[in-house]
Amino acid sequence: MSEPIVEIANGQIRGITKRSIEGYDYIAFRGIPYAEPPVDDFRFKDPVPVKNWTGIKDATKYGDICAQFDLTLRNFGGNDNCLFINVYTRSLKNVEKKKPVMVWIHGGAFLYGSGNDMHFGPDYLLRKDIVLVTFNYRLGVFGFLNLEDEVAPGNQGLKDQLLALKWVQQNIEVFGGDPNNVTIFGESSGAVSVHYLCLFHANKGLFHKAISQSGTSFHNWARVKNPKTYAYALCRALGNKTTDPKEAVTFLRSIGSDELVKAQEEVRRASDNVGNRFSFGPDIDDKSSDPYMPVAPEIEALKGVHIPYLIGHNNREGILALLDDKTFTALQKEKYQYIQENFEKTILPRTLDTLKHYNLTPEDLRKEYFGNKAISLDTSGIYADMCSDLYFVESVHRVLKIQAEKSKTPTYYYKFSYSGQVSLTKALLLNPITGACHFDEVEYLFFVKLRIPLGLGSLKRGTPGYRVMERMTEMWTNFATYGEPIPEKTNLLTEEWPPIDDGTNLRCLNINKFIAMETVENLEKRFLSIQSSSTKS
Repeated sequence: MSEPIVEIANGQIRGITKRSIEGYDYIAFRGIPYAEPPVDDFRFKDPVPVKNWTGIKDATKYGDICAQFDLTLRNFGGNDNCLFINVYTRSLKNVEKKKPVMVWIHGGAFLYGSGNDMHFGPDYLLRKDIVLVTFNYRLGVFGFLNLEDEVAPGNQGLKDQLLALKWVQQNIEVFGGDPNNVTIFGESSGAVSVHYLCLFHANKGLFHKAISQSGTSFHNWARVKNPKTYAYALCRALGNKTTDPKEAVTFLRSIGSDELVKAQEEVRRASDNVGNRFSFGPDIDDKSSDPYMPVAPEIEALKGVHIPYLIGHNNREGILALLDDKTFTALQKEKYQYIQENFEKTILPRTLDTLKHYNLTPEDLRKEYFGNKAISLDTSGIYADMCSDLYFVESVHRVLKIQAEKSKTPTYYYKFSYSGQVSLTKALLLNPITGACHFDEVEYLFFVKLRIPLGLGSLKRGTPGYRVMERMTEMWTNFATYGEPIPEKTNLLTEEWPPIDDGTNLRCLNINKFIAMETVENLEKRFLSIQSSSTKS
């Protein structure tokens, strides 16, 4: 395979030609540094653009990922030096004919993941005429140490994302991409990141369309509550009882990345309170000299997103809640009993804010979904549905209502319902429950290389799942190209998909074995009706 060489703003890089699982060749430039290594005194600081180099830099292999605990492989890996970007294109010929650019922001609760092909292989999307970009950003304590002080104001991971988008603007034409037609898209915390970018940085010309898959700034897990408490807990776990911000930063800089991430995982698992699971992530950084998020995002979100926006969720996201996130194995009978007996303690703390928004209590919620039934293995499907609504659907619907009322640009709403043989999450869960789990739709946009060692294989031509992949990649790349996912009906895309125009009765494309338009009632109406019955009783 050939090794093409291109020259970007910082110097020359050598890529590699790869054969996709679809049988075509593509060109990959992997592990390109876009920032100076955030190590030593640069740890916990804003990213600095990478310096120029001489000679030809190797871009045939992925760079290191951010230090983290790998949930699927059950081990620790990565390091501080992780700020790398990857670019994929079918060809470097005729680069003057600019292609739409799609920039993927990976998910993982702001604690896990990378832009590498272990989860996000380009094989499916590059069947279309686009340039695809993925990248790493700092995670956990490395990207989100927030001591609510100028010495560590937080959100460095989000600032990494901004710098990566600036790198795209500066360099993507070299790869045949159009810097004036950039779509950002992401899933879970990556989708939250997309929404944050739309709210706080859409006016900088870095992107022009956006896709949020199963994530918005309204999610009750999208922001960390009282972030400095977790930072000092991390110090204590490492033997330092300081409560001084400067001393804490100096101390944490002295700890190796492996030791730091192991202690972070200990803090994360230290309590049965599920709030500790999201110990490091975004929050207001108004103590920064250059804040990313100077005000609460839920306030900024009320203004709406004012670029073409595609947003949605899977029909049973909450299947993920049937995994014990301490062990990443299926919940056992004893765990359901614990949830039954400690219901309020086992829902995310900021979920209480969501319930207050509707004047509800945790007990109101439990009665609405379970009635007189106990939370148990037998009612795990109900528990999954409740978690879907509470942790995902409600916040997506809240954004859609704002979009219908405030935005003059089109917003498209989808629900992914296909429950096929391809489901990495359900394979780990060993649960036959039907429905599309959190992350399931990603496997119809990207080839997840991790499936190979797990014996799950790839999508096979002629199967319903392959057809779903064809539709998904067509609609997503149509949106990136034209600003609408179905500009005209075809043999593959047999439905018209109009944008929403009503915040209560939501136009929605249901993506299943086939696609079909339907009207979905905003979850707000159901939650408000619970309030009414609760008030009467």
